[in-house]
Amino acid sequence: MSADSFSVGRPDRQPSGAATSGLLAGAAAVARAPGARRLVAVRLLGQAGDGVLQAALASFVLLSPERAASPAAIAGAMAVLLLPFTIVGPWAAAVLDRFRRRQVLVVASAARAVLALGAAIAVLIGPPVAVLVVALGYLSVNRLLLAALSASLPRVLPARDLVAANAVVPTAGSATALAAGALALAVHPALGLGDVGDARLLIGTVVLCAAAGAVALRIGRDELGPGADDVAQHTRPERDLVGALRHLRERRTAARALLLIGAHRLGYGVALVLSLLYARTAVSDGSPAAAAGSTGSTSGLLAATALVGAVTLASGLGFALAAALTPVAAKRLGAQRWAHLAAAASAAAPLALVGAPGPTSLVVVAGLLGLTAQSLKISVDTLVQTGVDDGFRGRVFVLYDVLTNAATVAAAGLTTLVLPDDGYSAPVLVALAVWWVAVAALSAASVRRTSSS
Repeated sequence: MSADSFSVGRPDRQPSGAATSGLLAGAAAVARAPGARRLVAVRLLGQAGDGVLQAALASFVLLSPERAASPAAIAGAMAVLLLPFTIVGPWAAAVLDRFRRRQVLVVASAARAVLALGAAIAVLIGPPVAVLVVALGYLSVNRLLLAALSASLPRVLPARDLVAANAVVPTAGSATALAAGALALAVHPALGLGDVGDARLLIGTVVLCAAAGAVALRIGRDELGPGADDVAQHTRPERDLVGALRHLRERRTAARALLLIGAHRLGYGVALVLSLLYARTAVSDGSPAAAAGSTGSTSGLLAATALVGAVTLASGLGFALAAALTPVAAKRLGAQRWAHLAAAASAAAPLALVGAPGPTSLVVVAGLLGLTAQSLKISVDTLVQTGVDDGFRGRVFVLYDVLTNAATVAAAGLTTLVLPDDGYSAPVLVALAVWWVAVAALSAASVRRTSSS
């Protein structure tokens, strides 16, 4: 590595300028490295399965006429699905720094396949709560797997390629999940609009997760770390957690990046619930009563499904655009500054929906939020990967997931107080815009204070 490259684990050193590869160079580096190629394959197959599962859950919970959606209902579903991992995640974090991450990928992929099969069975013969419980297990394992993938990437690529790799790899995975979800919603009518169709979609998730596990088996057992010296430092889970938090306290750039995305996700969670409710009602005259009648008919259900699919696809396109823009912006501005700009630019999305409410605007807004949120995530991923030592990286990425999950759950709870049943609220949209600008400004001010001291 050249002298001007930043080093993984060196505190508060940021990727910028000559130290950061461009998008094409980074993509080429991923393509050249066998370990990186296999990590990409595991991510794409697994996240395609995630997208199909999420489409099935959206149909089961949100678009089913007999299960009325409301802010409270969606908030409850989010809490059931996300809060348990938020609680147990820090205790599971040590797995990624104590055991071979390659084995975590294999076992987690197999577990997801089994749980997806359980979800398909529960959809057909179990009560709705059983579907949520099985989905909870799937998503909890899924968060551990994604943290393992992020923690493994610096083991197969040099630090100079991480910004571009974080643009290409996780973004491609997220876009694949969104595209797979949109495709699943598109073919859902052909599979059946009821529970049978949902179960058939979930069988697709089983196949994709099993394929991801098979690819993970082709990665070298020790290729993804952690090293023997890193494993030797662990004692008890609570000490592992305390050690990770102390390490973050010493790595201010990584810690600030995590606080920034956590605060941003608080607003993003509100936007997510608002979008789901509004997509259900925007195909009617906007009233909850009309929405219930519309989505209770086959034509109304198809229209709502199509709009949710379009919103999902627009988010995926925004993710893809973020992958193209972020390496260029990070090279010129630095990953930290670009993260602040992306967080502030998120304010444009809710303001656009205030100015022109309707289905078309909702799709455009989804694309804008996909662009800004993914640009922020790419930057934060890179700042964390390069700002913490390998022996702590697995635990820190699980803490990263715990933080964003907790913010999403808190946001979902907040929507029960501030959103009407049809999802649309101009004051809430304006408040979101103000929140994102304030969060970005405060984070940037913190960086300036640290730099001047």
